Amino acid sequence: MAMALNLPVHTHEPNLTPQEIRRLPKNRVEAIDPDGAAAMGGVQIGDKLLTVNGEPIRDIVDWKFQTAGEVVELEFERDGQPYRVKLHKGYDENLGITFGDDLFDGIHICKNKCVFCFLYQQPKGLRPSLYIKDDDFRLSFLHGNYVTLTNLKPGELDRICEQKLSPIYVSIHATDPEARGAILGRKQAEPILPILERLADARIQIHGQVVLCPGYNDGAILEQTIAELARLNPEARETYGGVLSVAVVPIGITQFRERLAPVQIVSPAYAAELLDWIEPIREKFRQTMGSRFVFFSDEFYLSAKREVPPKNHYEGFPQLEDGVGLVRLFLDELVRVERRLPASLPERRSFTLATGKGAAPILQRFADVMNRVENLSVNVLPIHNRFFEGNINIAGLIVGRDLIDAVNAFDACGDTVLIPNVMMRDGEEIFLDEMSLSEVNQEAKRPIIASPRTPLAAMELILSKAQ
Repeated sequence: MAMALNLPVHTHEPNLTPQEIRRLPKNRVEAIDPDGAAAMGGVQIGDKLLTVNGEPIRDIVDWKFQTAGEVVELEFERDGQPYRVKLHKGYDENLGITFGDDLFDGIHICKNKCVFCFLYQQPKGLRPSLYIKDDDFRLSFLHGNYVTLTNLKPGELDRICEQKLSPIYVSIHATDPEARGAILGRKQAEPILPILERLADARIQIHGQVVLCPGYNDGAILEQTIAELARLNPEARETYGGVLSVAVVPIGITQFRERLAPVQIVSPAYAAELLDWIEPIREKFRQTMGSRFVFFSDEFYLSAKREVPPKNHYEGFPQLEDGVGLVRLFLDELVRVERRLPASLPERRSFTLATGKGAAPILQRFADVMNRVENLSVNVLPIHNRFFEGNINIAGLIVGRDLIDAVNAFDACGDTVLIPNVMMRDGEEIFLDEMSLSEVNQEAKRPIIASPRTPLAAMELILSKAQ
């Protein structure tokens, strides 16, 4: 049940001044569920949130933490005047309010200068969001973004522990403080183990990331990192909190590194050597901790021309957003595609699948399956990334101009070209170089359409277009 009470304006002295609270840009009610407790209590779209239970609210994490109880006191501002509402609700019941943004006080910006940072390896003129260098622990908790925890403000580590923001995703790179400081571009050593231990003691579960930079954190440094992180695994600690998994991903470099420190890429031979080295270590972890613990990203297997492990090796895919296991999911779904294909099409149709060079061999497997259908021809166009160059070979970083040039130069191009929708901005048909899909289609010699990157979705799109 919800009810509105005429209460005096709150007089608690929060950590932020009233003026600071009122300057928070994203704390206005953007949408409201008409059947929710807040609407029943009189809250309206456009109201500016000031406090909850007498505490200033910096973001949606604070909001969820403070509104979990059965009695919630909200302070808003409407038309320049403060008012308060006390709501009675079920425990953890959603109040039915949507705010303008998850982060009322804006994204916390990263001050590191990591040797592998992609932001420093881009030219000017790309979409503005690509130049935002965040290191915000809240985005780690809310969306799985990796954070270094070197840009925490005073009291924020305490807040993570108090509010039990778990799991959290941490860019570790090396447990050796000197090596970690060098990778992060800091002027001093950056120890991470004491912070991880503090989080583990607070029952926070952690997924770690190591961006492998040959010469910086490989060899003995990598061996030390994996061993020390394994000792923080919950099974090893016999606790709930700790490091659940570690993803190892290779450094990506572009041609725009003129003023940056020299780095080496992970070569195919080097990738193969690492995979051979890590496998007995993973097996030992499986026997002693019940988990393989360390997961190498798909790029290592593709580069080394190795088959990716079977599904059970990924243990629920805890590092999927870091590119660990996407290929396995693709291949497993491809089996379902084989079962659903028709024997033939009524007339001849041809398609080309355009993608980055890295995924081309995997997409070729999909094309081979589709080509079993009579009157259907599917081939693959691997696109060389001329815009970024370096070792950038994923579909998500292909720009519109490179796509146009590759399609127009491909002699075996099908009647229709399919691209994975990851080439474009989420929810929009805009490429990294700000070309729109319609603009690309105007210059290309074939119609280009976007498809979800799963085999079943691509199959259904091809068959629908072939009718």
